[in-house]
Amino acid sequence: MTDARREIHLLIGVAKLDAALHAERLEAYQMPNKISAIERKLEENQRSVQEAQAHYEGMKKERRLLEQKLQDSEEKIKKYKIQLMQIGDNREYQAMRAEIAHMETSIGDTEERLLMIMDELDQQGRQTVDFTKGKDEEKRSLAAQKAQLESRLQELNRDVARLDAEKPKVLGELDPAIRKRYERILAKLGDVAVTNVMNDICMGCHSRIPPQLALEVKKNDQIIACQACGRLLVHYDA
Repeated sequence: MTDARREIHLLIGVAKLDAALHAERLEAYQMPNKISAIERKLEENQRSVQEAQAHYEGMKKERRLLEQKLQDSEEKIKKYKIQLMQIGDNREYQAMRAEIAHMETSIGDTEERLLMIMDELDQQGRQTVDFTKGKDEEKRSLAAQKAQLESRLQELNRDVARLDAEKPKVLGELDPAIRKRYERILAKLGDVAVTNVMNDICMGCHSRIPPQLALEVKKNDQIIACQACGRLLVHYDA
């Protein structure tokens, strides 16, 4: 004859194992998505830093090009002025004067743009340094979060492996008929087959247990199933 209280005591152990396994498997299942979210933030961080630095380098490149353009234009004007003194034809002389005037206007525009670029570079340089510094701090924080999540995932996997190894030992002590019943329910529901009743609620399906039935469950002296989900019901202080 089966000792119901003994079986209930064993089922409480199974319920605790199942609850822990279910919670840790669920957390482990969600962990890769959390890690991927951190990795996306790290990629965005790196991309934003690269874009800021590329913008700053682009401005520096424009400054160098403007400086080279100024130098080339000034040297060209010098040559034109020397040639101007050697020209005898009035039409050619006037054309050369017009070209020099046009180049001098272009030089003025280039100098104005160069001054703007230099002012912007000074400001942009400080902003880029501050921006990069802030992103470096963010990167370190994200990397620490990722490492923490990865460590937690390893911990969860170890705990799941330990609980999985422990569970058959407890199940092996159950009455064979009760164990088969448990295994049928587990195969059907896929998560937990025996669960706690707290505040007259089945913690497996979260359905309310009729008050009288809940009182019977709390006695822990008979095998009782949830009328909503079919899980075996036990009671223990969580």
